[in-house]
Amino acid sequence: MPSWRLERERPIEWLRWLAEEPDAYRVLFTQAGGLARAAYRLASARCRAHGGLGEAPTLRELQAAALLLAGHVGITERLPITSLLANDCEAQGLPVIRPLPTPPSSRSSTPPLRRAG
Repeated sequence: MPSWRLERERPIEWLRWLAEEPDAYRVLFTQAGGLARAAYRLASARCRAHGGLGEAPTLRELQAAALLLAGHVGITERLPITSLLANDCEAQGLPVIRPLPTPPSSRSSTPPLRRAG
């Protein structure tokens, strides 16, 4: 089984190991102690492997990792809402990049201004 060092320093090899070993995702899930941390480790490794700006995954990357893990470990019940998954990670000290809040609508109930003239 690959070490923590392989996961951190050579994430492409670690991701390949996950994909090739029959029970690797189950091992990750068990070692991590649950879905949130396991999904975070997977998403973070993907960020490092693809040369992202950092290792903190986005909310969308975290959700994709959770869905992949759930399929491999046989979680058939509904997954937690993405924001709850992120909250669980953040409660464990694992940062997640959340999308910026959407700005208020540019439409306004006030009539448009007219040019003087």
